[in-house]
Amino acid sequence: MADQAADAPIEGRRSDDVARRLLDRIRKGELRPGDRLPNERELAADLGVSRPVVREAISNLIGRGVVTPRGGSGSTVTAIGPAHVQESLALYLSGNALDYRSIHEVRELVETYAAGIAARRAQPDDVARLSALVERLEDERLDVAEHTRADVEFHAAITRLTGNEIFGLILASLHHGLVEVREHNLGLPVAHREAVRSHRAILEAITDGEEIAARTAMAAHLHAVFMFWQERG
Repeated sequence: MADQAADAPIEGRRSDDVARRLLDRIRKGELRPGDRLPNERELAADLGVSRPVVREAISNLIGRGVVTPRGGSGSTVTAIGPAHVQESLALYLSGNALDYRSIHEVRELVETYAAGIAARRAQPDDVARLSALVERLEDERLDVAEHTRADVEFHAAITRLTGNEIFGLILASLHHGLVEVREHNLGLPVAHREAVRSHRAILEAITDGEEIAARTAMAAHLHAVFMFWQERG
């Protein structure tokens, strides 16, 4: 019994190593989304471990969403979609309780650059959508929740204009860490007025196709957001 208990941690380490090796094959493209994994016997012989170790490693990968079980026909490599990546990153950020400064620094990098690209690529329909969102943000008949939604949609729309899905994934993952900041700031009359002014400055630069001006306006807006949050009582 004692020997079996001692073997358990070793088997666990072996299964972790097998999972890492299989992940490495996926990263290198040796195994692609939709490919069926070799069966347990083949993997055990290939990797020099027992079938229970392989079984545990595959269970690990299934739990992480990397492979999908197919009943009696083994497992296949999963095509990980944007929603899964976004959820994983959002869970990481919330689980590690990162402070707002850390989130803000990443947001500055992504959104300032995205605003410049948006200025180069925006079409009349895109400008019209952004303009409508700024009008919603400015509408005093709407409450803070509606103003917050308009703010979120405005920034998401700019990020989509880059055509770079990774920007969108990062920004969407940061969203939960920004809700409290947005609601706090937009609930302050002076901060709300500044938000309307700065969003209009960003919109004007994008409308004119002025890349540098769009980046400058976005950077100024995000700096103001950070300062209002820092000054909260």
